[in-house]
Amino acid sequence: MMKPPRQPVDTTPPCAVANAPAGPCALSPVSGQRPLRGNKCSGWLSALQLLRQGILVACLAFLAATAGAQTPLLLAGSTVLYQRVLTQPGTAARETPGTTGGRLITALSRLYVYERHDLAGQEWLRVGTDAAGRNLLGWVPARDTLAWNQQLTLALTNPAGRERLVFFRDWDALRSVLDAASPPAAGRALVQAIAAGGTDPRAVALEPETYVNLYERFYLLPILDIKDYSTAAGNPVRAVKIASVTLPAAHGRTAPGPALPDQGSAVEQLRSCKAAIVFVVDSTLSMGPYIDETRAAITHFYERIRTAGLLDKVAFGLVAFRAESANEETNEQLDYVAQVFAAPTQVRNGDDFPARIAGLREARVATDYFDEDPYAGVLAALESPDWKDRFDARHLVLITDAGALDGTFNTPAGTAPTRDRAVPGVDSSTGLNAAAVQREAQRAGVAIAVMHLQTPAARQAGNLARAAAQYKELARNAMTQQEAYFPIADGSRDRLRAALDTYAGDVIAQIERSTRGAATPATPSGRLVRAPAAAPTEAADDMDQQARIQAIVASLGHAMQLAYLGERRQTAAPEVFEAWISDTDLADPRLRTVEVRVLMTRDQLSDLRDLVAAVIDTAQTDLDGANSTAAFYDRLASIAATFERDPEATGRRRAPELAQRDLLLDYLAGLPYKSDVLDIKKSDWTSWGLQRQADFVDRLRKKVLLYSRYYADTFGWVDIAQTDNPHHREAVYPIPLKDLP
Repeated sequence: MMKPPRQPVDTTPPCAVANAPAGPCALSPVSGQRPLRGNKCSGWLSALQLLRQGILVACLAFLAATAGAQTPLLLAGSTVLYQRVLTQPGTAARETPGTTGGRLITALSRLYVYERHDLAGQEWLRVGTDAAGRNLLGWVPARDTLAWNQQLTLALTNPAGRERLVFFRDWDALRSVLDAASPPAAGRALVQAIAAGGTDPRAVALEPETYVNLYERFYLLPILDIKDYSTAAGNPVRAVKIASVTLPAAHGRTAPGPALPDQGSAVEQLRSCKAAIVFVVDSTLSMGPYIDETRAAITHFYERIRTAGLLDKVAFGLVAFRAESANEETNEQLDYVAQVFAAPTQVRNGDDFPARIAGLREARVATDYFDEDPYAGVLAALESPDWKDRFDARHLVLITDAGALDGTFNTPAGTAPTRDRAVPGVDSSTGLNAAAVQREAQRAGVAIAVMHLQTPAARQAGNLARAAAQYKELARNAMTQQEAYFPIADGSRDRLRAALDTYAGDVIAQIERSTRGAATPATPSGRLVRAPAAAPTEAADDMDQQARIQAIVASLGHAMQLAYLGERRQTAAPEVFEAWISDTDLADPRLRTVEVRVLMTRDQLSDLRDLVAAVIDTAQTDLDGANSTAAFYDRLASIAATFERDPEATGRRRAPELAQRDLLLDYLAGLPYKSDVLDIKKSDWTSWGLQRQADFVDRLRKKVLLYSRYYADTFGWVDIAQTDNPHHREAVYPIPLKDLP
């Protein structure tokens, strides 16, 4: 079981709070009538004050009338969704409506609304931290809160290759740019003016120049409202109203850092930047010549960095992979599924690396399928010890001539899917697919590039298109939003060597520039030259391939430098409170400025994992006809929508009830973004063949494995509790929306 035992709930309010007077029951100064905040004595002190005003009896009657409210209020028109709010800075919880003082609540705390009360024309809310009434904080003025009825928040993408995000004062300010004759030009001019030190009444903040890592310095950008709009040029844009707050260092994982250095100090900071490149090589029977080519290329790279005096700045690693066989004797001859021959943190010098990889040879026997298990090799590389701590730029280069085992259909001899039967696929030993492995690379800050050997044998086996689709997804790096996928036409050894020389050579050149304090070069406009959206065909000119590799490596290098400088400077998100943004780059709508995340507690993530796993188990008997497949869709869609809107509204026991009562529309109403399942229409699902449905269910299995990995991640959880009581604190994990069902 994933879920640990719940700790006992302590409902005793804390006595000591920040900035409170000393002593267990110290009185506030009379001057100014400053009340106590969060002190155990505040109850009887408030009572004395109320007696002086002659209204104690009325307040006691009010408290008696509301004492039984232990369930949050429902949203209008819903029978399952609760009302929730975010607190603004300075919000304090009071014992009764209309009183002053109270205990301060952290800005942007997520609270449930238990009651609403009007007093002298002002609305008050009784709020709590959970949906079970375990921790009611008290009453707050409604004007000090913002309605937030879903779990969605945003994370900034790496600004490399796009314009910095502008936080606009209001919708009209953002619309003034969208309605311009050229929104890209208007947006770029606004960014440049603010970056140069100017001001503009339309803007309240500008995204930092360096990358803000959500896992290093947590912040919240909860979604409050959305507008779908078309620019004057007819391009669709999604405008998002957000709130923003950077979590204080005391609540996160980073200690308060020094003051933000001036831009000139970046020169010195870049001098200490280090890079590592780990090659993940297919070592099956057909790969002998390519293993020799890779070994020779790395030896050449070591000579180059030795000559340049960069042995302490650049390191290499090598991991080999094969695949597991169903035959035990074959497995013994294959030796391994994935093996680390050299980790970048373990290589002592240029002579040590060749010695470590000298034993790498192609397999003695063939594996069971044309596809192999590169995901096992990639995960072994990602989990290299101390890689993240020792190196600032981390690259992984996958070299293979086959597709990847991922649980989708592989053709065993004599079998094929039919209209009435789906053929189960063969899984990677990791249980993951390309999307899940790429997510792991993103969390580790590693850029994956794939050099896909398009050999005549792969073409004859009909494996090229399938493998290309897998590796384009694997190589789509979130930090640059580009696919570092490089097909090697005809499986040419010369073309592979040229691609390796270009990729690794440019990474080494970047480190050489860094040691001189120079950043990755950009165009005069400040925007990097981006590679073409699609990889060239296998017949494309080799110079086009080289130019594409150079553009992608330059973009990756710039993104990694922004992440490195952001971490060194402890860059925080803009400290604005409310603003409007565009979720795509105004200058290039293909690029996203933000990613959608769903905040989940450990209990919620555990519930989600168990629910989806149970639905998958049921699917084995469901996928046998139109009626049952429709029922399966209903159950799954209800779970997906529930966890986007409010994981506390349900649990593993209520999932079937939600589906049976047809409550899906409650959850879909007003959702600004949807997960994979919610983007599929029921008519689409029921029209799919059994094989396609089975493959979709298999992708859900991969997501369940991701939930387990997130749950076990000791680094990604963050505590944003709004209470001093440790028993009421509950860490959350920012789950990418794409990882929901």
